[in-house]
Amino acid sequence: MKKAIIAIVIVVVLLIGAVVALPFIAPTERIKEELIVATKDATGRELAIDGDFGLSFFPTLGVRATDVTFSNAAGAQNTRMAAIESLAIKLNLLPLLGGNVQVDEFVLTKPVINLEVDKNGNGNWIFETGKTEASKPADSADGESGGSGLGISDLNLGDVRIVDGMVNYIDQKSGTELNLRDINLQLVLLGLDQPFEAKGSAVWNDEKAELDVNVAALRAILENLETATSVKLESKHLNLSFDGSVKSTKPLSLGGTTTLDVPSVRELAAWAGSPLEMAGTGFGPLKIDGELGVNGTKYSFSKANISFDEINGVGDFSVDLGGKVPDVVGKLALETLDVNPYLPLEGDEGSNSATAPTQKVSSEKWDSTPIDLSALKTVNAKFDLSVQEILVRKIKIGASALATTLKNGILDLALNEMNLYDGVGRATVRVNAQDPVLKINKSLSIENIQLKPLLTDAADFTKLEGKGLFQTNISTTGKSQAEMVSALNGDGQILFEDGSISGVNLAAMARNITSAFTEGGDAQKTDFAEISGTYVIKNGILTNNDLKLLNPFIRLSGSGTVELPPQTVNYRIEPKLVATTEGQGGGQAAGVAVPILVTGSWDNLSYAPDLAGLLKNPEGVKKLIEGAKGSGDGVKDVLKGVTEKESGGGKNLLDAAGGLLGGKKD
Repeated sequence: MKKAIIAIVIVVVLLIGAVVALPFIAPTERIKEELIVATKDATGRELAIDGDFGLSFFPTLGVRATDVTFSNAAGAQNTRMAAIESLAIKLNLLPLLGGNVQVDEFVLTKPVINLEVDKNGNGNWIFETGKTEASKPADSADGESGGSGLGISDLNLGDVRIVDGMVNYIDQKSGTELNLRDINLQLVLLGLDQPFEAKGSAVWNDEKAELDVNVAALRAILENLETATSVKLESKHLNLSFDGSVKSTKPLSLGGTTTLDVPSVRELAAWAGSPLEMAGTGFGPLKIDGELGVNGTKYSFSKANISFDEINGVGDFSVDLGGKVPDVVGKLALETLDVNPYLPLEGDEGSNSATAPTQKVSSEKWDSTPIDLSALKTVNAKFDLSVQEILVRKIKIGASALATTLKNGILDLALNEMNLYDGVGRATVRVNAQDPVLKINKSLSIENIQLKPLLTDAADFTKLEGKGLFQTNISTTGKSQAEMVSALNGDGQILFEDGSISGVNLAAMARNITSAFTEGGDAQKTDFAEISGTYVIKNGILTNNDLKLLNPFIRLSGSGTVELPPQTVNYRIEPKLVATTEGQGGGQAAGVAVPILVTGSWDNLSYAPDLAGLLKNPEGVKKLIEGAKGSGDGVKDVLKGVTEKESGGGKNLLDAAGGLLGGKKD
């Protein structure tokens, strides 16, 4: 601000000096020509005054001009950098003799300022001769603090205004274009030790915004001393305020309370030209307040209170720009994080599928495009997030805590706590982006989770209950998704204990298979002691050899592979009805197994009985039936019930069993 004021004072003094001296040696027209030449020498640009040009000398020194233009830099889209319909400058002469600059009038009417950045990133406000001057060592007086650096004892502003101005900004390099119109600004200052106020308004994207800046003592700012300062920006979509003090300007140091109030984030984004395409009903009101601090390269926002829609929390944040890369530290504690307002309404996900254009389906199973995570090396960060409750659709997650650390291109995520349906989950993720070949390690553990409420809330599935355990550890490397899938390695396990499957009663099935299905429902239930399995992943191929379900009347085992790179499955499931109620964890169960093969690609799986596997164990079928002789229940009744109560399929099942045992097939 000090440099800006110095520049204004110098311009005013030069103009007044010209006004005082030149009338005695040259007419007004000659003065105008000299001013145009001086501007050309100083900036390399053309100044044109195509309208009226008048001078006054006493008791005020003044200049009035109309239709004033200033040419733009070479290659700019607009030929003019500035155009002013009229300007009026009037300086009181007598106070100037005592070092007191008293500006009675400084009014710019309908100025149009065109700011441009060319394709090389150079701004049009950098002048040709200005480059040479900028390279010179700064004048020692410029580095001094204090109002004495201005060369004046006081400054008084009278009618200082901008009326109906416009600012256009074009960045040819990024393609950004901004326009501020109907700019009106008024400055009020009775003296350097008196309050300073800048009050104005402008229209951006057809909405008016108002700005009000107040400084208790402008001299304190110029002398790098602390003074009370307030800033207020108000508009229909955004209200921002700062109330505190500026402690110094070199380096910048300030502190105070900051408040942000946005009635609707969705409407604010639309006003800013970036409408949110996200579905849902969220992105409504946002309110933030806290203590803002700036100290050189360090910025802080502490004791923050945040309210976004129905989300409320507190936090502390800081940024240090003094290192090789920015260093960001933050902590945020939320009460309830309800993400449902930001999700599409259930049933709407595919509502536009009928009208959406048909997209070409790629034959590529996994994306081979190189993943660029170089941005992870542009900042260091440490962020802790804690949430008392998370709501996702009907899923309810309890108290959770996530710690994030990013340093030198290595991202570490640690889910230290996640309470989920009476269970506890923990997870860690490390992403190493120091080299072009990414390295990723993940681990996840969820224990004692109640399956029925979880599945009910997640998928409206109510037929499985018990407590579950999930564990997995995986790692991979690669430059793309395809490479990382092929390089995936790890292991894991699942374990469901002391649960049941509703809708079918395997014990009743052992007595009469027909009634077991035809009389099914929630009243029917099969208890199990365990459903478990482990797996290993090597080079993208998942192998499981020990899937099992334990129940007095049925055993189920499974083994096979899931090949991730080609997205295929080759799995064998072997259910076995047994003719004994030996304990669920008993040894070899006598019985008949009709294995099922699950094969094919993920999007086109096929299921078929493994007849070859069944033929390998004809003794099992024979022993099962022989073990049931003399009784009216058991597996014998299963086969008998199918024959008596079902036509077609059940008869074929009995005939097939007889054929396997050497009996007659009708």
